[in-house]
Amino acid sequence: MRLIAVGVCVLLLRLPCFAWGASGHRIVARIAARNLSPAAKAKVAAIFGTNAAGVEQAMAAASTWPDEINKKNTKTGNWHFIDVPVAAPFSVGTLCAKHECVIDRIQEMANRLGMNENGFKLAQPASPSRPMTSQELAFLIHFVGDIHQPLHTANDGDRGGNCDVLTTPIVHGPQDTTQLHAVWDVDEVLAVMKIIGGEDKTVTALFQMSQTGTPVQQLTLTDWAREANDLAKKDVYLKLDIPSRTAPVGQCALGIAKVTVTAQYVNGNVPDVERQLLSAGIRLSNLLNQICSGTGCKAQP
Repeated sequence: MRLIAVGVCVLLLRLPCFAWGASGHRIVARIAARNLSPAAKAKVAAIFGTNAAGVEQAMAAASTWPDEINKKNTKTGNWHFIDVPVAAPFSVGTLCAKHECVIDRIQEMANRLGMNENGFKLAQPASPSRPMTSQELAFLIHFVGDIHQPLHTANDGDRGGNCDVLTTPIVHGPQDTTQLHAVWDVDEVLAVMKIIGGEDKTVTALFQMSQTGTPVQQLTLTDWAREANDLAKKDVYLKLDIPSRTAPVGQCALGIAKVTVTAQYVNGNVPDVERQLLSAGIRLSNLLNQICSGTGCKAQP
């Protein structure tokens, strides 16, 4: 993690420093680890160079690696999102041209691991470094988390909320929140943890919900993006009364007004955030259980 204020970080990159925030990604990874089959867990352990007991923490550590590396040098920045307009019916269309979107990159990493492919290389070596299959698995864990963050699948002429500056920053240090995207990356997850009681208790509570509550449907990668986009329409743009806007790809629409985000707004989204974190974890585990069955997921293809 680069120790840069969130408000500064988004001026440098399309994405904020951490999508879902480090805690959100760790929660997703840890839920997934608890739902792995014994066979998948053994293979994940081998890829990360640990044992079955260490898989949960290894997956949690790997979950933030794609945000720790230099996205510009590795040319991975566009892999974390898909900017589907919220003003029209959901359609991927040409948004994944050259596979530069989170949907296609999830599929790529799953295919590579499941088929034990060789030759994966980034545009430049990543720092901190990881072995090839560890990189692929870290990307897969991270991107499944990303696609469940509503503002990683939505656009309203604002680069997924990165152009919407808050009227009043949310002060919590060491990195205060100054724009809308970061509210969903960081503050919505903090609200969940505050209510439940920290990361460990949140992982346990959400995993228990997955076992006793409404079952998580696996669906398709496009369905995951559509669900998150629907939440962005409902929980972000409708609730905050943000008007429909357009802008060229990667740019901010002109005249974007500041957005007022209250504690009541953040807390009101907690049930949906809990469901997204839970769904991401279970779907990730189901995907790993599938691709790591049989001969898939060799630590050294």
